[in-house]
Amino acid sequence: MGGWFVDIFVEYLFRTAVRAVRLVRSRDWAVVRGTVLSAECPRAGYGCTVATVYYEYIVAGQRYGAAYRKAFIVKESGARFADGLVKGSEFVVRLDPRNPSVTVPC
Repeated sequence: MGGWFVDIFVEYLFRTAVRAVRLVRSRDWAVVRGTVLSAECPRAGYGCTVATVYYEYIVAGQRYGAAYRKAFIVKESGARFADGLVKGSEFVVRLDPRNPSVTVPC
């Protein structure tokens, strides 16, 4: 049982570290507002809980869509996060100036 918890914790730490690196690398990118299409936090079969937010944004008249995944140790925390992002609400992302299809949620 202890090994299973360690696996979940290691996955959570990895996902959090990757997110931190992406945020640092994108610190000089332009900030745009996206619109939440949906958010969910399904029960994980294995590993840590991951909430997913689907969103869209417009750059120079072109519509783009993306998904943002955020890791949680506790399922209820992920569910609260997903429930707080209702369809139509704004979502702030950083936009890669060389490739507008690449974003990093703030």
